[in-house]
Amino acid sequence: MKYHIPEDEQIQNALKKVLQEYRTVHSQNKLKDLVFKEMETVKEKFGVNTQRLRNIAINSDFVKLEIHSREGDPKKIMNKCPVCRGDLKRVKNKTIWGGEVTIEFSCPSCGYWTGKKKRIPTRYVFHLKKKK
Repeated sequence: MKYHIPEDEQIQNALKKVLQEYRTVHSQNKLKDLVFKEMETVKEKFGVNTQRLRNIAINSDFVKLEIHSREGDPKKIMNKCPVCRGDLKRVKNKTIWGGEVTIEFSCPSCGYWTGKKKRIPTRYVFHLKKKK
């Protein structure tokens, strides 16, 4: 069977329909299955990886992402966000001697953050944002 790579807009539309029906999806793989099911037609099968689906969800205005994590190696240096692959911003604090120290890293795109004990994402929960 032949697979087609859908446009971002097609994925976003299917994602919106899924979240309007379920409100919350507690797993990235479950979300992928539901979006595939929504997009599937009689003649075409679509393929999209979970990283792309997560990035489309992060960049949409109707999805709230909740990131569950475990502790990782505190010696590991992180430059890129493990959630969206964006650049991490250093959050610094002044010391009593006038120097600066990095206390955490945060991602302005998706909201991921980590401190001295590195946070490794283990599960993503997708919520439909409430309208204001």
